[in-house]
Amino acid sequence: MRINPCKLLTSVLYSPLFFLIILLFNSSIHAASEEKKKPNIVLVLMDNFGYGEIGVYGGGVMRGAPTPNIDSIAHEGFQLTNYNVEAECTPSRSALMTGRYGIRTRQQPDGPPRGVWYGITKWEITLAEMLSDQGYSTGIFGKWHLGDTEGRYPTDQGFDEWNGIPRSSDRAFWPDSNSFSPGSHPDAVFTHVMSSFKGQKPKKLEVFDRAKRATIDRDITDNAIDFIKRKAADEQPFFAYLPYTQTHEPVDPHPDYYGKTGNGSFADVLAQTDDYIGELLETIDDLGLKEDTIFIFTSDNGREGVPRSFGFTGPWRSGMFSPYEGSLRVPFFDSLARSDSFKKSFQ
Repeated sequence: MRINPCKLLTSVLYSPLFFLIILLFNSSIHAASEEKKKPNIVLVLMDNFGYGEIGVYGGGVMRGAPTPNIDSIAHEGFQLTNYNVEAECTPSRSALMTGRYGIRTRQQPDGPPRGVWYGITKWEITLAEMLSDQGYSTGIFGKWHLGDTEGRYPTDQGFDEWNGIPRSSDRAFWPDSNSFSPGSHPDAVFTHVMSSFKGQKPKKLEVFDRAKRATIDRDITDNAIDFIKRKAADEQPFFAYLPYTQTHEPVDPHPDYYGKTGNGSFADVLAQTDDYIGELLETIDDLGLKEDTIFIFTSDNGREGVPRSFGFTGPWRSGMFSPYEGSLRVPFFDSLARSDSFKKSFQ
């Protein structure tokens, strides 16, 4: 069964990535019908990652760390220079997963931090659910931030498996802060790394503190690679969603990368991320999946909206939370599936 993008226009036109994935999937699955093969999808979503960080957007070396692996996605596929998202994490991720208007997330500066409108609702159809209906195995490895109560975790919303954090990375400050007051508010609790499988209750693992914050993107990469290898062995099409936690504050590099560039922690994290992307690309190549995999790299919004942020939005004004392009215009690369039949569908 093919997904008809026209039937989705009223709900996804305002969510370009959601619509683009459906369009690419629809075209690729049509092209693949001759080969009896569905394209795999790897979606990397950075967190608070500005337009000007990557080499092909004028960053890379100029930002203290070259990004050859990330750049290669653009060189082998295509690069967008006017790709726009929402102004902060949850509305942007809601739009990505469901196609909904960002404003429907109803984030309010003076309102309650949680509620029925936080994240996505149980009844909304997600990208993972749509792909599951098409026979895909779906995994998410990283930050969810679309609902952290019973029935609203990733494995309740179409994903087969999940390992990551339910909320935002800035909660890593709490366990190491002398000013943290346990019991001061119902939401004033430490975040834990969590793991779950579809049909099971999520399990809390280690506390997400500054030490774990520095290593979690390494874990995300390892878990995603393991997922890809398992599904390749089963010859099952997969959707691997990697919402990395970098470069949301605190921007703490992995111990293996701390001081590596000599240009500060942000540059160290940029080098770290490029290496992790390189490992993902190498895994896909080694498994012989390069011709049959759509690989997307993008961000949920621009650099951190706080003055101390070391992020860079290139030529665009301001950052996260603002209505300006520094908040809304972000990097986007798509390698596409590169078999001849897939390419013909876009000619």
